[in-house]
Amino acid sequence: MLPSRIPLVFLLLMCLLLVPVHASLNKIAAGAPVFIGERNLDISLGLNGHSVIAWWPAGADLSSDPSTTVAIAGNATSFYLDPAIFTGYTGTWYTDDAKPDIPVFVVYQPQINLSIWDVDTNTDITGQSVPMSANITYRIDTNLYMALNYSARPKYNPSDDFFTVTLTSPTGMNIPQILTGNIGDPTTQIIPFASAPIITTSPYIWKNGPAWDRNAKSADGSSVYPKGTYTFAVTQDLNGMSSSYNGDAATGTVISGNKTVTFITDTFTPSPTMLPSLTTPVETATATAGTTTPAQQLTTQPTLTAIPKTTTFSPLPAGIPLVGLGIAALAIAMRRKY
Repeated sequence: MLPSRIPLVFLLLMCLLLVPVHASLNKIAAGAPVFIGERNLDISLGLNGHSVIAWWPAGADLSSDPSTTVAIAGNATSFYLDPAIFTGYTGTWYTDDAKPDIPVFVVYQPQINLSIWDVDTNTDITGQSVPMSANITYRIDTNLYMALNYSARPKYNPSDDFFTVTLTSPTGMNIPQILTGNIGDPTTQIIPFASAPIITTSPYIWKNGPAWDRNAKSADGSSVYPKGTYTFAVTQDLNGMSSSYNGDAATGTVISGNKTVTFITDTFTPSPTMLPSLTTPVETATATAGTTTPAQQLTTQPTLTAIPKTTTFSPLPAGIPLVGLGIAALAIAMRRKY
């Protein structure tokens, strides 16, 4: 019996895999945020049996006549936030066919934008040129993160996603993963590109972006990532919203448009080479409080040259010359006698 059940289990698993992951996001809690363009919403929790909803400007007296009303007409579990009806009427919508007026949902215009971010300088570098070694990532600013919340969508599943991000090379090839170093290096990691981010706060920043080494080399030494212009783009399809916007209206609501960054060759400024001095500096000693501290020990000893001493004679006393003459004369006379 057991083997015969295996195909049935397999089919059940396949059916679960084929169910759209974000289908659980269509159940809306009372007073929760919703977005213009969403389709097939179950708003029955907020209606609580009512069949007409109404909108007043913020701060208006709810006892006055509403600015506009919408009849649900039996489609409480498959409601469409039609842009033709709800554009210009953002804010809280209430039940209106019976008192008291109960908040049904809060309407927002969807907003989404992708920018390319320099992590080192914390600046937007979208459309600019940066060195190959720059640490970059992508950043998404959106208000759609409010849909990924249990209190707003009771059937929310942590695996729900409706954002898609793409990265293409200068040749137009899709990049599904990034390398952190050269191919063949045991420390190199292969990291999947964050193409389906779960965005629960804004802004969302791809945390692995700075690990992308665009100077990575293949086994033959060629570049894995060529220099040139790389393109990022994001789209979102919360409850089929992508089919609600076309042309210019789609940009900033369901698509970001292509955002580019151009990688160029790194420019390095070499440090000046310290050449040895051709002359030995003469350092003078500094005397402080009777102590001499040389600033630098001399590498050569100075050559000492003897200075010749000059002989000087002192004059004789005045009588000495006359005595000398007398002795000399006596000596001559004695020689002649003998």
